[in-house]
Amino acid sequence: MPETGTIKKSSSKKKKKKAAFQENFNFFLLLKVGFLISLSLLIVYLYYLHTKGTFISSMALLWNLHKKVIMIIFGFVSYSLGIFYLGFRKGRKG
Repeated sequence: MPETGTIKKSSSKKKKKKAAFQENFNFFLLLKVGFLISLSLLIVYLYYLHTKGTFISSMALLWNLHKKVIMIIFGFVSYSLGIFYLGFRKGRKG
């Protein structure tokens, strides 16, 4: 009989953990939808610039104004992806 009590306690803990994950899942889902909407709006705006014929001049202006920030972000993303890839490869081997 005591064994069934421990099983019930562990299953109730799993249910609580599952419920907490479901709350976070809604947040991540909203974050994902927001990112996809932002990405699609960016693509539409870039297409609009292309049809107006100002795409290249706008990108050159953005590059000149924000060159340092763009390079820092690119460096951070490259470094992070490199570290992640090395960890991924190490994890698959071992």
